[in-house]
Amino acid sequence: MTQELIQNLIDVMDIAHSQRAELTELLPPLQEAQDQIHYSKTESCQNLTDYFDKVKENVIENINKRLTHLLSKVESIANEALEPLRQCEDVINQSLAAAARIMQDGKALLNNNPADNIEGLVKFKDNPDIKALSSIPEVPSLPDVPYITIEVSSELDQKLAEFIGQEGRILERAPVQIIDIVERPGGLTVKWSEIDEEVEPGDFCLEFTSGNIKFDSKSTTFHSAYKGPATSHTVRHLRTNMPYSFRVRCRCENSNKWSAWSVPRVAMTTIPHYEWSICNPEYDTSNENKTATRTNEGETKVLYSSSNSYLAGGSVTFRLLDAGESSPLDGVGLSIDNQDTTTLQRENAVFLTTRGSVFVNGQEMKNKLPDLTKGTKLNVETEVLSSGKIRVSLEVQDKAVTFDWKINEELNITQLAGIGLGGSAGKPLYFGIIFSHEDWKIGVE
Repeated sequence: MTQELIQNLIDVMDIAHSQRAELTELLPPLQEAQDQIHYSKTESCQNLTDYFDKVKENVIENINKRLTHLLSKVESIANEALEPLRQCEDVINQSLAAAARIMQDGKALLNNNPADNIEGLVKFKDNPDIKALSSIPEVPSLPDVPYITIEVSSELDQKLAEFIGQEGRILERAPVQIIDIVERPGGLTVKWSEIDEEVEPGDFCLEFTSGNIKFDSKSTTFHSAYKGPATSHTVRHLRTNMPYSFRVRCRCENSNKWSAWSVPRVAMTTIPHYEWSICNPEYDTSNENKTATRTNEGETKVLYSSSNSYLAGGSVTFRLLDAGESSPLDGVGLSIDNQDTTTLQRENAVFLTTRGSVFVNGQEMKNKLPDLTKGTKLNVETEVLSSGKIRVSLEVQDKAVTFDWKINEELNITQLAGIGLGGSAGKPLYFGIIFSHEDWKIGVE
């Protein structure tokens, strides 16, 4: 009985120890969640305050501008209307002064025996002020002169209140969020999805920066990685074992306004970038073995990747950086193994010649692609089907060929084990090139 109680005690302590460890592991992400809420709250409050302060400043400035303009208009109308009235007033005052002088001079003559003062009467008759009496200016009636009034909208304050009342929206989260980041050789595939059903995005914008950025800081410089309608993108040329932060936003169709940024997601790739093998003397490699150049016109052999690093379900891109003389056997391909160095037109291989012919397991397809020449790019995407086949898509100059590739697993059973990568599994494949003449130069990414 005692032994059972002791064992029970030990079992309970083990459970408590395990639970304490699990609960302790939950504290850091819980703290990060709380920090995110506090940070975003502070930032949003400050952004709102700054925005509406700026709006108030602009509104007051525009109101003052409009008031000044209207007051100037009133002043201009008044001055224009008063000018002829002032001129009329001057004429009337001049005529009144002339009449007063005539009356004064006439009264003086009448009071001093005008019959004996013929000379004075003649001089009075020629007085220039008498001519002014014959001109009476016309004074306009009140309906003919301006009576300045104003017209303003009685609803302006109400409309402003309604408009301002509709400005601004508080979002708990941005309408699009990063949902997964998958490691790729020398890169990361970022996937995102819209979480707001009311938003119908037409375009997405993905940006990244090096380092662990927990919050969307204005002081951090992000670099553009992708813009377009797709919901995933592979960012290449990343350094292994270095953290990168990603964020995404969206905009609706026929709109130039972008949404708020998603919460930054941090990830790193531990898988080295695609490389060519350095063991083939017919080729020189450069750029961290990502570029291969045919240098020796000796024996024609296949140059494979350094390992079966390409996993079906991903993508790989080949860029023709330079081109030499073309041969029917030249081209680029995928293979289950790297044992056959004489050709890629064989079983368990997919091969695209530089002249656009496609071979699957050694058999030529009817569909053709554009020639592989200097400056062209070959993009290869694959998908593992439930049947075990691999769906392959080859694209050159916006023209694509898609087909299902059946692999003879009995011949290479050890090569077909699935390799886990970021929660997905794929068949490991080699990629390879073969050129008969020198000067061909091709990069892989």
